[in-house]
Amino acid sequence: MTSPDLSKAFVEAALATARIAPSPEEVETIIGDYPKLREIADALFEFGDDLEPSVTYDPLDYYPAAR
Repeated sequence: MTSPDLSKAFVEAALATARIAPSPEEVETIIGDYPKLREIADALFEFGDDLEPSVTYDPLDYYPAAR
């Protein structure tokens, strides 16, 4: 899990690199969501049960309220 300080650093660096200037409230929301987004991105590179190097992402695994 990403620490809050590390999440803030990653988000601020990404926004600065992209030259995006959201409001402070939007930045706080992005920082709060960053660990979940990182988890989802990391899951894109996991191998399936058959060890095929394929994408295994299913957003409903991460957002059960969407079901």
